[in-house]
Amino acid sequence: MRGIPVFPAIFLAVLASVAAAASCGAPRSALEPTPEQAQWAEDLDFLAKELPAKHKDLFFKITPGEFRAGVSALKARIPELDRTRFLLDLSRLVASVGDSHTSLTIMPQKAFPLKLHWFKEGLCVVDTTPEYAQLLNGRLESVDGHPVEEVVRAFAGIIPHDNEAQVKDFVPRFLASSEHLLGLGLVADAGEATFTVRTPEGGTATAKMRSLAVGDIRAVSWAAPQIEPSRLPLYRRTAGSAYESAYLPESRTLYFAYNSCRDLPDRPFRAFAAGLWDTLRKNPVERLVIDLRNNAGGDSSILDPFIGELAAAEDLNRKGRLFVILGRRTFSSAILNALDLGKKTEAVFYGEPTGGKPNHYGEIETLTLPNLGLKVSYSTKYIQFVDGDEPSLIPDVLVELSLDDYLALRDPVLEAILATAEPLRTIPGMS
Repeated sequence: MRGIPVFPAIFLAVLASVAAAASCGAPRSALEPTPEQAQWAEDLDFLAKELPAKHKDLFFKITPGEFRAGVSALKARIPELDRTRFLLDLSRLVASVGDSHTSLTIMPQKAFPLKLHWFKEGLCVVDTTPEYAQLLNGRLESVDGHPVEEVVRAFAGIIPHDNEAQVKDFVPRFLASSEHLLGLGLVADAGEATFTVRTPEGGTATAKMRSLAVGDIRAVSWAAPQIEPSRLPLYRRTAGSAYESAYLPESRTLYFAYNSCRDLPDRPFRAFAAGLWDTLRKNPVERLVIDLRNNAGGDSSILDPFIGELAAAEDLNRKGRLFVILGRRTFSSAILNALDLGKKTEAVFYGEPTGGKPNHYGEIETLTLPNLGLKVSYSTKYIQFVDGDEPSLIPDVLVELSLDDYLALRDPVLEAILATAEPLRTIPGMS
């Protein structure tokens, strides 16, 4: 996706128009749109026509009248809006459809140097620059005086989501964007904002932060201690790879992180899966753990042959031997794989509720707004896998990550699995 460029000349022209209108006693709604704003209106009309035509069923949650009313209201406001506010309102319109695969994601160009994560305790600062180190590991309480609950609600309104788990995943990724905060009316100045946290000791810390270009943020020095990768828990150590495995001899556990439903051209999944079975044959294995908590989807068919082989492996396909880890980032095709594992195997599920729904719209395509050049994803198929309409796939055993777990480099989910009763007998090497 493209970022959100800023056009000072146009912004000044809008201000001049506002001043002229005010001097004549004309209301803001009587403003004539600038040439750029006229293009926004064209893109809005294009979206209003094409999205209902291309989506599998755009009006499964809202009515056509509600959608048209949203389009009309946004079009009427265009002369009052700068580019950032228009794009965020356009994102809100798309999000109102209620399909997490149908979205317009606006990527920021400027942000505050904050890394956030939503733990059991709440939304916490896991890193920042040394200048603002007083915020480190604090639980966010407010942004420019707006309580964190209000901030989360504002962001949730522009993020297509099926459930609370998805909000917990997406909000920390976008909350540091100064443009989003400004466009949502949460800060008065995109260049500066005040963040207040509750410290781990129970006190309060506040910092007035300056925003930076996203490219500059990638180059800053961070305040949190650098950690040797080998010390990280497996779910963090393997997060950057589509699929990885590790044999843990102390617990006789084979850990399989499946982080993306895709086939790597230089490392095909079929060959990787053969390596998993080879490890099972050559080592005593009491547990196989399949970790889907970092998997946001892709092509569900890639894992299908492995699931079939696993279902037929009688020694391994038993309760107490086979485990699946779910999380808030488990989405789309990864949920289909999880459901298939639940249907065809004896796996026990641990972790957090998934970010997507078991039954959902998917098989996405994109349309491109002709003037803005931004892409809007939309669903072309409805996928029904289970009865009912649950908002998440819920694990059998709920285990949440705490800030203390994160700082101590622990994985409470894997620890809970390894603490289960010993299996009936070790698989000495599968034939």
